[in-house]
Amino acid sequence: MKIYVETPIGIIRDTFFTPENIARMNELGSVEWNPYDRHLTPEELRDALVDVDVCFCCWGVPAFGGTVLEKANKLKIIAYVGGSVNYVVTDESYKRGIRCLSGNEEFARSVAEGTLGYMIAALRRLPQTVNEMAQEGWQHVYKRTDSLIEQNVGIIGLGTISRYLIKYLKPFDVKIKLFSNHTSDEEAAQLGVEKVSLEEMFKTCKIISVNSSQTPKNYHMVNDELMSLLRPDCLIVNTSRGSLIDEAAMAKHLQQGHFRAILDVYEEEPLSMDSPLRDLENAILIPHRGGPTTDRRAAATRIVIDDVINIMEGRPAKNEITQSRAATMTHK
Repeated sequence: MKIYVETPIGIIRDTFFTPENIARMNELGSVEWNPYDRHLTPEELRDALVDVDVCFCCWGVPAFGGTVLEKANKLKIIAYVGGSVNYVVTDESYKRGIRCLSGNEEFARSVAEGTLGYMIAALRRLPQTVNEMAQEGWQHVYKRTDSLIEQNVGIIGLGTISRYLIKYLKPFDVKIKLFSNHTSDEEAAQLGVEKVSLEEMFKTCKIISVNSSQTPKNYHMVNDELMSLLRPDCLIVNTSRGSLIDEAAMAKHLQQGHFRAILDVYEEEPLSMDSPLRDLENAILIPHRGGPTTDRRAAATRIVIDDVINIMEGRPAKNEITQSRAATMTHK
């Protein structure tokens, strides 16, 4: 088997392709690596894929269509160690029968963990309290904090992240309300959640977690009207994509103290220094760090390697992304 790794030289390669993972890949066949500290151009990747069976790649790889596939005479598997493959795979790659694997499952576990951590940090005002301790030596004025225990939690969207988040929330005895157009009442009951409208969620939930995929249909799904329904003690958590929330409307509501927010993603990244979201007491801003922690990147690669082996040995691949599933994943 011939393997090509498109991921450039640098910290991304080093953290996903650890010595243990590299050793396993070398056992599968001959491995060639991108020799640059940048991604290949589509033309360079096209030439590198001649006689290659498996291409390992991560964020920033050129899409596998048109030019890239012109010389991919033996390519069987796109082994993407990142999460969403929506911009990576194409109709052409699926038409050619090229299978796609993804580290999405491991990404989802880690994002759900981060989302839970963000909820607790915001409810307990941990970032503000740490800053007060550093600047004032102690907290001299008592400020209200809240618990996650027994709260009403709203989850927007039921993908892999939400399924893990539901699992992680259960020990806190929360009541989970779900908005999802693609979930039946029976499936919701099996998950132990209640299906509701967005309007009911925003009227009744203390915490709302935005977990839908970024698609044209979901643009600004959390709008000014919905946010006007929230109480001042409510919390919005967004670890999905910034475009799901009308950011200008959210900034207005936050400035007026209508609710609280902890945000990991924004409509434009990096967030501009003059953004109205900055310097608000009721907004905690994080620079898109909700994805896998550094130590879990190797695990994402490991599950993809496992499935390369499964395919080569005729077994089902647990982390294969079909064309229909790819279409529902977050767009770049």
